[in-house]
Amino acid sequence: MLNELKENTYTDIGSIDQDIITKFESLEELPNTKPIVLLNKEGVILYVNNTLKNQYGFEEGESAFKLNSEPDLKILLERVIEKNLRNFGCEFHVLNIDKYENYYLELERLYLDKKEFFLLQIEEISKRYKIAEKLNTFSQALDSVDVGVTIADNNGIIKFVSSSFEKFLNKRIDALYNCSLATTMEKYLSDIELEELNIAIGEKRKWVKVISDISQDGDVFYKEIRLNVLNNTADRSTSLILTANDITEQVKQARLLKRSEQKQKSIINNISDPILIVRKEHNELIFENANNSFYKNIYITSEQTLENKLIETIKPQLFDLIETSVNNLLQDNRIHAKFHYYDVEKNKRFIGKVSYTDDHYDNTRLFIINLTDITEQLEIEKKLREAYNKEISLNKLKSSFLANMSHEIRTPLNAIVGYSELLEDDVKAQDYESSTEMTSHLKDGVKRLLNLVDNIVEVSLLESGNFEMEFEEVNVKEVITDNKSKWIKQGNNKNISFEFNIKNNNLFIIANQEKLEKALTEVVFNAVKYNIENGRIVISACKKENNIIIKICDTGIGIEEKELKKILELFNQVGEEGYKRRYEGAGLGLSIANKLINFMKGELNIQSQPTQGTTITITFPAK
Repeated sequence: MLNELKENTYTDIGSIDQDIITKFESLEELPNTKPIVLLNKEGVILYVNNTLKNQYGFEEGESAFKLNSEPDLKILLERVIEKNLRNFGCEFHVLNIDKYENYYLELERLYLDKKEFFLLQIEEISKRYKIAEKLNTFSQALDSVDVGVTIADNNGIIKFVSSSFEKFLNKRIDALYNCSLATTMEKYLSDIELEELNIAIGEKRKWVKVISDISQDGDVFYKEIRLNVLNNTADRSTSLILTANDITEQVKQARLLKRSEQKQKSIINNISDPILIVRKEHNELIFENANNSFYKNIYITSEQTLENKLIETIKPQLFDLIETSVNNLLQDNRIHAKFHYYDVEKNKRFIGKVSYTDDHYDNTRLFIINLTDITEQLEIEKKLREAYNKEISLNKLKSSFLANMSHEIRTPLNAIVGYSELLEDDVKAQDYESSTEMTSHLKDGVKRLLNLVDNIVEVSLLESGNFEMEFEEVNVKEVITDNKSKWIKQGNNKNISFEFNIKNNNLFIIANQEKLEKALTEVVFNAVKYNIENGRIVISACKKENNIIIKICDTGIGIEEKELKKILELFNQVGEEGYKRRYEGAGLGLSIANKLINFMKGELNIQSQPTQGTTITITFPAK
């Protein structure tokens, strides 16, 4: 057939590539394939597919001009040749029996081996309308969601622009068609960003950028510009799709949310108490958030703890307390739970309060742990208790003082008054035999009062903090030796024997000799007062390492260990007050001795047991 076509219709048909025709004829067709005809410029059919053969009875070698159409196919082909058009398309109506059928005709000029041919394609116009309708629907859908779309070819040359993208760029389609994608975005991108876009276009890869500008109405808008690559597997072509998604509302919402979060965080951070927020997930407590006070006081060093397991971020002791409280809260269906937490390292105590709130948005329950630092509060309470106890002690001391002083002052005064009256009677009667004895008793009473007044003045100075003392080098052995006779004389009334054990002559300390003698005398007189008849007192002094140690041991009545501290308190005789006391004295002796020894950098310790006597140890740093 092809040979006949060559001989009878077109003498140069042999120049057509035989392989091309053969390949066309060897291809199988689907029933709905678009009608295709290959013509030479004289209108001779060189190839026709089966669709057109079956529809209009076209055969190869015949003239296509026999088709009764409007416009006339012959005139149409001549005009295309005359105008030297590469391709042409128009609506095409074909008379079939007694009615016209409507088509869309596409005529394209081809060159094969320097010869000119024309490819004729005919498509039902209803199908074309459906495609156009689909494209229109697609374009309207794009515009309805306010997503601008631009489609470009493999080289980034624009072939399609949606109306919303035209509005965004403020340009018509004719000004954008066949322009490069990068050129259309010059207004919104910096030189570096444009270079990045060009590189993405050249490498056929994705690219995204958020831009902002002011609309014609004066409102700020934000667009997410995104480049996507579409690979068509059918013809192996590549298209570039540039979308402009309006994210203005999302940006505004995000900013409002961020401002709200910052405001909430600022409020939480301004709360001085440590606050922790956790959630329970798969039976695990998860760290959700915390304020700055929590990070500072509960030993968390970084906010990288977010979303970690709580047990991995805080101390085990605190975790156990929180976990137990949360479980109790859930099991007992309570509003809140409390616990006490002691931080050993910082020596701080907290009261923890656990409450919860439900987040209905993501169906989670958040547990809020508020830790109140009560360290200072407890310290204040402690000081208040101490002040209260001190006030009670002072009141008791006042009562004891008044009781003791009334006794201590009244006793010698009564003696002075009594002996004065007796002495007066003897003088009137000119009986002077007992005058010397009564005069001696009067002196004793006066001395006792003077000693009491001196002790009270001493205590007042020591307690006021205005006490001054001059220090010098003092030999303890000499002090004890100089006071031996006085101490022995004091014990004669009870037949108390003294033993002095001082072998070292080099017992020097830095002290005030007068005050040291007074302190030692008070301790010895106390040992005499509470000793038994025919008792014994041992006084020793020695040097041990860098200390001088003085011991006064007696065989007296002793005292229980729990009462030892009380005997160093002012105006105190353990277990006895006022007129119930068996022993005279204002309860100042040991108190004054202890204060004087402490003032001279020494230390006084007491060891005693009931009926076993008492040992008082005085320690001074050696010179």
